[in-house]
Amino acid sequence: MTPLWPGSPADMSVNAQLRWLHEREPFFRLQSGQHGKPLITWLDTEYSQTLAVFRDDLQTRQAVGASMWLKGFSAHLLTGLAALRLKFQRVLHFDAHAVFLTLSATGKVKVVSIDDNAPFYCLATDPLASSPLARVVESEAALDQQFSRMLVELGEVMAPYLKTEKVNRTLFWGHWGYALGLVFQKLTQDGADSVLLEQIQPLADRWLQSLLPDWASLNAVKVASRAPMAVYYIRRETCCLKYKLDGKKKCSTCQLTDPIEQLQRYQSKVPV
Repeated sequence: MTPLWPGSPADMSVNAQLRWLHEREPFFRLQSGQHGKPLITWLDTEYSQTLAVFRDDLQTRQAVGASMWLKGFSAHLLTGLAALRLKFQRVLHFDAHAVFLTLSATGKVKVVSIDDNAPFYCLATDPLASSPLARVVESEAALDQQFSRMLVELGEVMAPYLKTEKVNRTLFWGHWGYALGLVFQKLTQDGADSVLLEQIQPLADRWLQSLLPDWASLNAVKVASRAPMAVYYIRRETCCLKYKLDGKKKCSTCQLTDPIEQLQRYQSKVPV
């Protein structure tokens, strides 16, 4: 993926890397620090009340509101983690105690941050491999094993809470995988060389599937080409229920859309 985002920050701390990613693509919003309330504390004390406020603001049903909240939270957290892994070959090592939330008065996610004292897995070539926070592994495959383990463990903490809001496990893990896959869609939304994207696409799709092996079939990385340019997009096999909100249509990644129609829609977005 390196050709898609050349350059690096002068400061190679995790904090600086996350800032650099946000400057490169504003959708990458994950921050380093302790901004807001610990996720685990919020889940145990304010979760149900907050989601009730959130769905009331949307004027929708319980399951729809919870699904939309999870979609926003996942995008803040997981897309940033995926970008950090792919660009800088770093995987943060943390649990729900090290995740912090800042929410709006209506319950919408404003900031998600990771404790800046969280260790990270990296390769021996990492410029901070000798840091006390570094956990050096032997290969990128080992990085992905640690990433997958962390994602599954954190997801298993959160999934039961979402189940109480009528978000079943399939929908939960569909959101989880979709947010990870968005890194490819966001990186190429302005178009990239079609030959390059066609070559990388099988690797990108396999990487995404490897992170959540029990739910690998729920999201796929696809390519839409109009030579000489192309974009990536995600094909979902779960529905976020956005179309049930008043005035909203189906998402462009929705599995309720015919695959051919979806491909044509993304082809029309390819810059020429």
